[in-house]
Amino acid sequence: MLMLAICIYSVVLLFTGNRLVTFLAGLSAFGAFCVGGTLGKTVLEALCDLQPAVIVDSHGLNDRRGGTGLVPWHEIERVKLDLDEQRILVDVADHAAPDRRRGISKTRRLLCGGDYTVALAGLSYHPQELERALAWHHRQGANRRAAHGKIGV
Repeated sequence: MLMLAICIYSVVLLFTGNRLVTFLAGLSAFGAFCVGGTLGKTVLEALCDLQPAVIVDSHGLNDRRGGTGLVPWHEIERVKLDLDEQRILVDVADHAAPDRRRGISKTRRLLCGGDYTVALAGLSYHPQELERALAWHHRQGANRRAAHGKIGV
């Protein structure tokens, strides 16, 4: 709404007759239209998207919002639900991370608490159900790794 008000006011200023004010008002109207249009489009897409943003299933942990994407359970070494910070912390096993990523992985673990962080703020979820689902699927992933000989238990 603020961007719309700025755009309308800038269009009104276009007719003042002063060249400098007209130029600045044109730039302001264009900028407000671009920024407001982009933000408006993003908000409308978020309101119309009825798919879950974070999916915990047998394939892995999938953050559909674009940050993390799908992390398969066989690559996950540790998963923790941090309710205080409203996030899921995921540590990836060393065998799943290429050599060049191991240094980045250690840095992320120190700074963020995990290799991947899935933010839960603004999402509708039941903490106990999410915690049970994460624990169950993580155990199943560990069982599959052990059955295929990828780790020793």
